[in-house]
This record gives sequence, structure tokens and C-alpha cells, in this order.
Amino acid sequence: MFTNPAPTEDELNAYYSTKYRAEYKGVLTPKRKHVLRAGFRALERLERLRAYAKPPASVLPTSVLDVGAGGGEFAYLLATAGYKVSGIEPNAGYAGYAKESYGVDIQATTLDIADFKPEQFDVITLHHVFEHLLDLRGALAKLRGWLKPDGLIIIEVPNVMSWFHAPRRRFHAAHLHVFNQSGLEDVLRSAGFDIANTMITPGPAHVNVVARKASIIPANFRNATAEVQKHFMRHTAVTHFLSGMALLRLWGNAMRPLREKRYLNRLGEPRTGREILDRLYRLHLAV
Repeated sequence: MFTNPAPTEDELNAYYSTKYRAEYKGVLTPKRKHVLRAGFRALERLERLRAYAKPPASVLPTSVLDVGAGGGEFAYLLATAGYKVSGIEPNAGYAGYAKESYGVDIQATTLDIADFKPEQFDVITLHHVFEHLLDLRGALAKLRGWLKPDGLIIIEVPNVMSWFHAPRRRFHAAHLHVFNQSGLEDVLRSAGFDIANTMITPGPAHVNVVARKASIIPANFRNATAEVQKHFMRHTAVTHFLSGMALLRLWGNAMRPLREKRYLNRLGEPRTGREILDRLYRLHLAV
């Protein structure tokens, strides 16, 4: 599923460089609560990545490119955990914040403009980025060229077949493509990747796929359209209400500020983003 008519690359570049973060989060640089939330998500992403690409005990570290690096929380965690990390982030405010606050190599640019050496990275990650891209196969071809032989790509996207959001919130204005598990896996396979593992995340039920650079493109694909159509017939406003998910989300949203306040207090009331992440990562990486 995709947006039609789609915006142009120039329109997208202008939107993401200046407007998207302000509209989505209401700020041009992350607040303390945003840093803490992103820090917890970064820890989850690191655990997923480590299962397939641990930093080797050698002169050459595992190199990772984080596409859509945001405020740099995941890139900073990767660097803290021993990876060699680079990132790209289209929003100038967030990219500048990441470089200034954490000293990570984040370029304020878009994927279509960014340029790296062929076969430069062991791993490329895109967390809630792929659905924003205009040309999926063109993007995957570019990313595949930056990956070393047998390199990994990790992509996470919202799952259109999740019951986490109500039917009226299935679509986001900035999401140019919408996926279920079959659709995301088939796009990757058609672009020259073998699926190593697919996980449906706890809670919001996002689709997270780990895929390996391959040389053979399969001929057969699944009918993701039929799967999504059946889901839409089952997941109506009435069945969503009866599932109780709306109440769970309401309760979770109401309690989240309190949980975050308590956790910041547990960390000693850090004031800066770096203080938050240093204390959070020290606490969890030591476990």
C-alpha cells in the first residue's frame, strides 16, 4: 500500500529537513523525555543487533550505518558498545544535536544524497525510516551497494496488521508506504536479500526484519494484499473497542509521564541528553 499521488524528492527533502520533527514531536531538538524514550528503544535495538553482529575483539570493529539516526541515541549506544558507527539524519536540528551532544558521526542529509564507499558497512539499520522513502527498491539497491559481502540490513516498520492502533489511525501522513510482514519481506527479497529473521515486536507489534545481502533473487512471492484486506475486514472500530486495546493504550499513555519522571529520578535527575544516556547505558550494559 502506498500514497498516491506521492510527493517529489525535492518536496520530501524540504519537509524532512525542517518540518517533520517539529510537526511530529513539537520540537526541533529532543527534550529529556524524548532522549529517555529513545535510549530505551536503543537498548532494545542493540540487543537485536548483537544477536547477529557482535563487535569483534580485533583491530577492525564492526561498522554500522544508522539511517534516520534522529537525535543520535542509538548511534551513541553503538559507539559505547564498541561498534564503529556512522549515521544520516535529514533534520538539521536533530543531526546537529547528535553531533554536538554525543560526538557521533551524523550527517545532516537524506538517503538519496548521502554517499559512502562501496562495501563499507557490516550492518545498516533503518528503524521507522523505510516507510518514509519514496523509491523503496532504489533505496535498497543503494544500501546493498554500501554493504560488505554477507552484510546485514535491519529494518523495522509499523505493521498495518497490528491491533495496537485503532483502524482510523492505521495511516500516518508522512508514511508513503504501508507494510505487513509478507510485504516487507518480499520487498527485501526482491532487492537481493535473504531473510535471516523476522520478529513482531511486543506491544505495538511492529515488523522487524534482519536480512542478509544475497546474490539470488527468488521468483515467488506471497500475496500481502489479500492478507491485509482480510485483516481490514476483521479489524473494525467495533472489534477494536471490544478487544480492549483502546483502554490499554489510554492507560499506558496516562502512566507514561509518571514512569518517566520516576526513572529520571532513579538516574539522579540528569539534565543533559548525554547525562541521561550515559547513566542509562551504564546501568543496562553492565547487566
